[in-house]
Amino acid sequence: MTWGKFIAGAWGAVLALSLMTSALPASWWFEAGEVRVADASAGDCPEMQFDREINRPFKAAWTVTIMGRASYGWATYRTFQGANDYRPENQLPDKLDLCWWTWADPLQLPPGEYRVNTLWRIHPTQGRAREVRRTSNTFEVTP
Repeated sequence: MTWGKFIAGAWGAVLALSLMTSALPASWWFEAGEVRVADASAGDCPEMQFDREINRPFKAAWTVTIMGRASYGWATYRTFQGANDYRPENQLPDKLDLCWWTWADPLQLPPGEYRVNTLWRIHPTQGRAREVRRTSNTFEVTP
C-alpha cells in the first residue's frame, strides 16, 4: 500500500467517525424524564420530581424559564441560565426543589399559576449541539 492510499484511508475513517457521531441523538448522552413541580405556598420553594439518565459524560448549557399564567396565556416570569459538566455518576439532590433547579435561593414566587420550561443544549466533543426540552406540569403558588 502506498502512503497516499494509507493517508486517504485514514482521513476517510476520521470523516466516517465524525459523520456517525453527528448522527447520534441526544439520548446517546442524556435521557430526561418528566419534570413535575408541586404546588407550594408563597415564600416556599416548590418541591420537584425528575428522573434522568446520564449515559456518558458531556457538557451542556441549560436555560430554565418560569412561565406565569397571564390573562392572555403564558408569559415569561423569570429566566435562569447556567452550564454543567454532566457525568454518569452525578446524582440529583435528595430534596429536589425549584430553587436548586434554577440556582436561585430564595426564589420568592408570588401567588399564581406557573409552569417551568427547561432546555439543555448538549455540546458533545464532536458534532453539532443537541437540544433536550421539557415543560413541567402547571403548578400553583398560594398566599
